Amino acid sequence: MPKASQITFNGGELTEFMDPRVDTAKYSKGCQTLENFTPMPFGTILSAPGTEHITTTKYADRKARLVPFSFSKDADLMEIEVGHEYFRFFLNQAPVLSGSVYEIASPYQEEDLFELQFEQINDVVMIVHPNYEERTLVRKANDDWELQTIDYSASPNYPALAPVNTTDVTLALSDYNDAWVTATAYTVDDYVTESTTSYRCVEDHTSGTFATDLANDKWEVSTRLQAGDTATLTASDTLFSADSVGQLISISHDREEVNQTFLAEPSNAPDQSEPFYAFGDVVWETGGIAEWDVYLEQTKTPDDPSSWEVRRKFFIKGESRNERITLSIEEPIFLRSRFENKFLSGSGGPNTSSGANQPRITIEVADPTVKGLLKVTGYTSATEVSVEIVDPLLSDEATKEWREQYFSKRRGYPRAICFHKERRCLGGDDVLLSQPGNYFNYRERNDADSGFMVGVNRNGAPHVQWLESLRELRVGTNLAEGVIVQENTTEAFGYNNYDLRWDTNHGSNKLRAEAINGTVLYLQPEGRTLRNQEITGIEDYYSSNAETTLADHILEGGVTQTAYQRQRYPTWHGVRADGELASMLYEKNQNIFAWYRRKTDGEIESISVNPRADEEDQVCYIVKRSVNGSTVRNVEYVKIGQYRGLQNDETSEMWFVDDGIRVEGSGMTSVSGLSHLEGENVAILCDGAKIAERTVSGGSVSLDYPTDIAIIGRPYEYTVIPMFLESQGTMGSTKKITNAIVRLWKSGTCKMRINEGDWSTLSFPNFQSSQAPLLQTGDSAKVTVNGDWSRNTAIEIQGRSPLPLNIQAITLEYQMAGK
Repeated sequence: MPKASQITFNGGELTEFMDPRVDTAKYSKGCQTLENFTPMPFGTILSAPGTEHITTTKYADRKARLVPFSFSKDADLMEIEVGHEYFRFFLNQAPVLSGSVYEIASPYQEEDLFELQFEQINDVVMIVHPNYEERTLVRKANDDWELQTIDYSASPNYPALAPVNTTDVTLALSDYNDAWVTATAYTVDDYVTESTTSYRCVEDHTSGTFATDLANDKWEVSTRLQAGDTATLTASDTLFSADSVGQLISISHDREEVNQTFLAEPSNAPDQSEPFYAFGDVVWETGGIAEWDVYLEQTKTPDDPSSWEVRRKFFIKGESRNERITLSIEEPIFLRSRFENKFLSGSGGPNTSSGANQPRITIEVADPTVKGLLKVTGYTSATEVSVEIVDPLLSDEATKEWREQYFSKRRGYPRAICFHKERRCLGGDDVLLSQPGNYFNYRERNDADSGFMVGVNRNGAPHVQWLESLRELRVGTNLAEGVIVQENTTEAFGYNNYDLRWDTNHGSNKLRAEAINGTVLYLQPEGRTLRNQEITGIEDYYSSNAETTLADHILEGGVTQTAYQRQRYPTWHGVRADGELASMLYEKNQNIFAWYRRKTDGEIESISVNPRADEEDQVCYIVKRSVNGSTVRNVEYVKIGQYRGLQNDETSEMWFVDDGIRVEGSGMTSVSGLSHLEGENVAILCDGAKIAERTVSGGSVSLDYPTDIAIIGRPYEYTVIPMFLESQGTMGSTKKITNAIVRLWKSGTCKMRINEGDWSTLSFPNFQSSQAPLLQTGDSAKVTVNGDWSRNTAIEIQGRSPLPLNIQAITLEYQMAGK
């Protein structure tokens, strides 16, 4: 009698359209159904471990999602419950308490939770969403968290800016000073405008005529338009809206002179230069013949005498001791030169050198453009807003040279975030990269540490959906997929050393992609096709093949959340809209891509995977369930260590129930504390032995005999249907399966049937009693199955918790007739 065996199941669940493809290598490894099993790379399928009930989410009638958090390599693991207008926290699989359950408020609404993208660095989680201002979630202690917005106007932060205005709209400042008025009491640090010039009061007085007061040193010319000043910003055409409030705007003016030369006078007056605006590369140089102390000083508020700080100090003696230094100034400041103790070299008298030998100090900047920064503080009309000056301006004159903040309420916020080469990268309509190591500073400079923008130039209207960092920066938009690479590998990655390459144009879903061992897995817009983006080695071309081609049904209905599990084996998870979890074992280098599904008595709505130092990652779900007719949403952790536990015969700790709890006592004959399962049918493991299922009543169940360890929860079934009994030589022939042998590993009982016929139960040499069972390993007894004659013949094997079912091979005996 012919026999056929399936000895490996790591082809995973395949589409029905693979039924005739017996010519493919996948066919003999694949399954029509692989439900609540986990395929191993070596071919065996193991029962999916169950979940432990921890608590309920805050709202039973609203969805929530989970986000993993790990704040050091050896620290305990945390999960964050992100719900409608709140965050809650879990530590070591228990809610963080501060009297009651600890939580903080958030602005995020239920409908927006699954579009949030998170990026963690140390104790800070950075959060983006296209409809919300960027935020950071900061851990100060396990029970002390703070959700903060990012103030890009606070040093050293600086916003990402949109491209320079290309319209005819001009912007001009006004009303930053009141006009000077006679017979008015003025005090120090009052500012006025007289004949278009700004002045600062340096002595309390009551004004007479301005010319007289100026001559009497009551006023000095002011470098107004500096940090902290307020003004009115006027546009020459419609530009602003109420959403402009809070937005930052950069305004540029060009200097007439890029240098300042300060000559030392014998009278020793003045002994300091006028303030000089500086940013970027600056050269400071002394000259002439003298013996003097020279100071280079800096400030952001030049009108405040107490704000000046010494940056460098030199003692100059004679022409040979003159100094020349080059500075790289990272954010705008004012510089001034000051000198003391002026003497002729060797004379001991006043310095009277003149002409080419006259002592002097020169400051020169490389960039003639002064880029001021304004923050909109109030909305007046479509052409007028109130502003506060963040970075000083050179002039109040109208200019077309202005740039809006790239991300704002008016323009929208970033959807995507990641870190790449020490830069914080944000995705909107383009990709914005911060300065390296300065994650909130996007200021552009003329060096490799500049923040910069990579324009996403494609046909249509591309929007960045995800960013992932590998050796290169991977980019997915709604229209295409590309990579940002370091063009010249011998020079630093930066604004003048990158290349954006578009290799595929499938388009991406709004969910974040997952980087898995050199490959990026992303969903197409409809959320049903999973693709990989990987380098091919052909002129650095990146391909993007579908991982769902042979299982086009597996993401039916679309995916609402994804996660990547590193251990025990690399696995991609996708939460389906119908509440099933579709997963893919992904050992790319071994050519293993095996799909399988996890079902439970309820709907899985969110997943979190937290890497552990041990051999299994920590997986957690939010599950929508029914309890005694009412809807609840639970936080449940997948039980780790089941594979090793079975290897070590730790049968009393087997956990193959969902929403379960473990109760330990001495000789227990009943178990209480089951209110979360009230009215529900439960499976029970008593000291490693299965007893009959029963219904929870009054929060408790009775046990059949005295028990020390009971594990109780919702049962689930493991189902596998291999591909049809078929080969190229037997296609079209009618076949009848007569007998079956199943090779098991550490398994409880199971049943089988042919083509949805009657069930047959596998027999076991060891009958289970009240003692822990001897789980079956090896070949079962031959089971007679009365299959019908059919051209499409398949076997279905099913087990049920709380005992595991682990299958290594299936052997079928069959009869075959003609075609």
